[in-house]
Amino acid sequence: MANLEELATQVKNEGHSEVNAEAKVCQDIVLKAISQSSLSRNVTVKGGVVMRSITGDVRRATQDMDLDFLRYSLSETAIRDFVEKLNCLEGITITITGDIEELSQQEYRGKRVYVTLSDDTGHSFLSKIDLGVHKQVQIEQDEYCFDVCLDDVGASLLINSKEQIFTEKLRSLLRFGPLSTRYKDIFDLCYLSDYLDNTKLRQCMDTYIFKDPGMRETNMKAVMNRVNRTFSDRLYRRNIERAGRANWIGIKTSDALEKIKDFLDSL
Repeated sequence: MANLEELATQVKNEGHSEVNAEAKVCQDIVLKAISQSSLSRNVTVKGGVVMRSITGDVRRATQDMDLDFLRYSLSETAIRDFVEKLNCLEGITITITGDIEELSQQEYRGKRVYVTLSDDTGHSFLSKIDLGVHKQVQIEQDEYCFDVCLDDVGASLLINSKEQIFTEKLRSLLRFGPLSTRYKDIFDLCYLSDYLDNTKLRQCMDTYIFKDPGMRETNMKAVMNRVNRTFSDRLYRRNIERAGRANWIGIKTSDALEKIKDFLDSL
């Protein structure tokens, strides 16, 4: 029988803070439930949950959970049906708490749902899930098995590829330049640059940057010009240096920026 408090203690002993441990338990349960549900092929996992898992680094822990639907509606009725279908794990109940919210952030349009996860012993945790839609169907998703705290089997699901993650973070940087506040993205870009397939990356960049009518950059020269101007902005660099935990890989900001520029220049 699943016990949320015991699972949180187990995860905390692996090096997570108390808040991050509770968040990871919720994320692991939702991942496992999706993998066991009838909608497992209609969801792709993205964002910090993927970054934490592929890096295996607790410093990249996140309290956020981001999912995109594939061939599935983002309507309120569909979302409620989706959450209901997550009630497929013995001893765990998942219910929506409060209203489903419209979400509009930097480079993101979707909906946010708060869910309460309860076990049969009376413990409960509150978590939030941000939901969007994967519209670029030509960009294939990767098959991936998450390690979860519930069992040793894991949760096999679709995730954004490293190339897609890199490109979407780069796209956001290009759009907002030195006004961007997504400082953790810099260190994600730095990390990911060592693990990319250039053919897949070019397809992602064509789709999300070069051929997107909402983007100004139509080639790598324009990308480099924008990145160089952004990274030369003193206030932006200072903000990154002061971002603290955003630098989860623990390297000098100047080294991270140079590594990203060198990688982009090599494409």
